[in-house]
Amino acid sequence: MKKRLLSLMMAGTACFMLNAQSKTWDFSDTAKFPAGAISTDKTVDGLSFVTGGSNLTIATNSLATFDDGYTPTQRLQFGGNSYSGSTNPALGSTALPARRYLQFAVSNNAVIKLWARGGGAGRSLIISDQSGKVLSSTPFAGSSATDIAVVTYNYTGAAGNILISTGAGDNSLYKIEYTDNATLAVNAAQNGLGAKVVVDGKKIHVKGLDSKMTSINVWSANGVLVKSLKTSVDTAFELSQTGMYIVNVVSDRGSQNIKILLK
Repeated sequence: MKKRLLSLMMAGTACFMLNAQSKTWDFSDTAKFPAGAISTDKTVDGLSFVTGGSNLTIATNSLATFDDGYTPTQRLQFGGNSYSGSTNPALGSTALPARRYLQFAVSNNAVIKLWARGGGAGRSLIISDQSGKVLSSTPFAGSSATDIAVVTYNYTGAAGNILISTGAGDNSLYKIEYTDNATLAVNAAQNGLGAKVVVDGKKIHVKGLDSKMTSINVWSANGVLVKSLKTSVDTAFELSQTGMYIVNVVSDRGSQNIKILLK
C-alpha cells in the first residue's frame, strides 16, 4: 500500500510516493538464525547468505557490547575473507565478492546500519552495490572486544541489491538495519516532526524546528559525514561542495531524512 510522503523542500518543491520498507536482521534471533554453520546458500526473511563454497557461521562466543546498549547473544562469523587474494578493495573501486557475503534488496534511497566487530588488524567490513562498487569500507585495528563499530551508510542509488562482505580476513556482524527514506519520512510525519530544508545556492536553511534540542547531520552521497550540529532554533549553514546530500534531523519528536541537491 502506497503512502503519501511529506513535501520535501529542496532546490524546488517535490512531492512523491514510495512503498515504505524497514527491515532488521538481528543474528541473536535464534528462531530465524539458529547457531551453527551455514554451508549452503539460503535466504532468511529477505536476507541472502552466499557461501561460495565456504562456510558462514552463527556463533555464540566472542560477543560484544555496543555503546547504544545493544547486547547481542549471537553473531555472524564470516569465517574468512570474501575476496580473491584476501584483499580489502578500495572505496570506490569495483570488486565483486567471491564467497562469504550477505545480500538484500533496496527499493530506493535508504539508511543502512551495521553492528560489527573486527577479527584482526588490517581487515575491513565492506558495503557494496550489486555491481561490486565499494560504497563503504570500515577498517578494524585488532580483534579485541573494544574493536567494534556501528556503521551508518546513507545509500542514494537506484533500486537493486546491497552486498555486505568482509575484506582481508574474518570479521563479525551482529545486526543489520535497513530503512528506506519513505519509511523515515512517514515515521517523521507520524511523530509530528515537520522540519523543512531549503537550499539557496550553497546555503542550507533548516526550518520548522520545535524541539529544545535538535541534532542535524549532513551526509554526502558516498556516506561521509560532512556537517554535524545541535540547535534549538531554525538555523542555516553552508557547504563548500556541490552534489547530492542527505540532511538527517533528529529530535525528541522523531527523525527525518531529507535529500537535497546543491548545484
